[in-house]
Amino acid sequence: MKLLRALFILSAFGFLSTSCEDIIDVNVDQKQKKIVVDAFVNNLDTTQQITLTESVPYFATPGTEPFISDATVLIADTSASNFKIFPFIHKDSGVYEWTPKPSTGDTFQVGRQYALIIIHRGDTLISACRLNPTVSVIDSLSAVPVEGNGPPFIDSGKYVELFANDLPGMGNFYWVKTFRNDTFLNDIRNLNISQDMGNNSNGQDGGLFIYPIRFSGINQFLRPYRDGEKVRVEVHSITLEAFFWFNLIVNERNNGGLFATPPVNIQSNIIPLNKNMERGVAGFFCISDVRSAEIRIKEF
Repeated sequence: MKLLRALFILSAFGFLSTSCEDIIDVNVDQKQKKIVVDAFVNNLDTTQQITLTESVPYFATPGTEPFISDATVLIADTSASNFKIFPFIHKDSGVYEWTPKPSTGDTFQVGRQYALIIIHRGDTLISACRLNPTVSVIDSLSAVPVEGNGPPFIDSGKYVELFANDLPGMGNFYWVKTFRNDTFLNDIRNLNISQDMGNNSNGQDGGLFIYPIRFSGINQFLRPYRDGEKVRVEVHSITLEAFFWFNLIVNERNNGGLFATPPVNIQSNIIPLNKNMERGVAGFFCISDVRSAEIRIKEF
């Protein structure tokens, strides 16, 4: 009797184990294609890029999005005293480029208002953004040796700390980007954004970025920096709208578990002029002022 009971339990366990491995194919129709706009540009004297693609169904393979190569893409300086148009020319795979010319004054300047204009197959998309200032200066980057003995420091090595002050006055927003050997750490887990110095709940303003921004947000705790590696940190100004847009993306990524809410599409700040436009719009337009600093990791 005991033997039969044991065999029954083993059979049931085996059934449950194999049933958990069933593969379910889900076909999700795409009700409406969207023009997807990646228009984060800045005022550095380097070639600026805007990328246009079309959306694909939810379960499609990432990287298979069709690119748009036949659009007209412009950014216009709409300041009353200095109206200028900066045309972005398609280069390859939906990437449109424009190169600033400081000698002729063809640059993006802090304090001015800019408009993005995209025309494609009879549809016109527009957006607007003010170029806000970023931090006045990055005081320094410092390599900090850490003995790894548990979370978050799993491995011993060197980690980098940023020393820079928030601009005086409430209402400044920043995107702190980290580049490791010239490779941008662009995983969403590395997204490092800050409202003012990172914590203004008590009226704090104009001081050093708080520890999660200046240290935790620019390091990969499973990959300490090694001697000889190069680290560059850029502090980009962003708008209030961009700050909330990034937060919505993070919230959707972390939207799981028992109390998850139905997923929603993230709204765009790019607006179609044609209200009867058959395609939707996704993406964002933001133009940034930038300060940067670089350090080479070396032995002490």
